[in-house]
This record gives sequence, structure tokens and C-alpha cells, in this order.
Amino acid sequence: MNDLSDTTPFDEGTPDIVLVGIDQKSYYMYKGDEFLNQLLLVDGAFPKPVLCKHFQSIFDARMALGDDFSLVSCWGIHPEIFERLRNDGCLIEENL
Repeated sequence: MNDLSDTTPFDEGTPDIVLVGIDQKSYYMYKGDEFLNQLLLVDGAFPKPVLCKHFQSIFDARMALGDDFSLVSCWGIHPEIFERLRNDGCLIEENL
């Protein structure tokens, strides 16, 4: 759903799946749409680890990810799925 070009703000060593967290309440898939179905399944096979970059607000996310960043172009991830990833040890979290 999200069109990542060569101008993505992440390094080449970034995991295949990147989530964006806003205000520790809502989560969105920024990179890795092709793994969405497997990520949602309890026993799904997807590349690990999953990176989540936490931002205080959408404004902070836009400052870091660029003016073209829009939550409308990202799949929403239910908070319970996010918690499962955290509890399963699949998540790397960065607070920005």
C-alpha cells in the first residue's frame, strides 16, 4: 500500500518489515506490505525481527519520514497484534 522509493529514510540494513507507532496507541505498516497476512496470523512465517519506530505524533513522523508520509497509505495494525509481536520477542523498538 505504501510506495517506498529509493529515498526511504532507513538504512539498507533495516528489517524487511517496519511499523510506525504513533503516541504508543496506534500502529501502521510502513514497509513490508507483502508480509501483512503472515504477520497477522498467530503462526505466520514472516521475516524477523520487525522494526517499530515510535513517534509522539503524526507531525513528528512526517518530520522524520518526509512530507509525503501519510497514514492513509499505510495498513493499520491492531494493538493486540503489536503486543503479540512484542511478547514473542519479534520486535525491535526505537523511540524517536
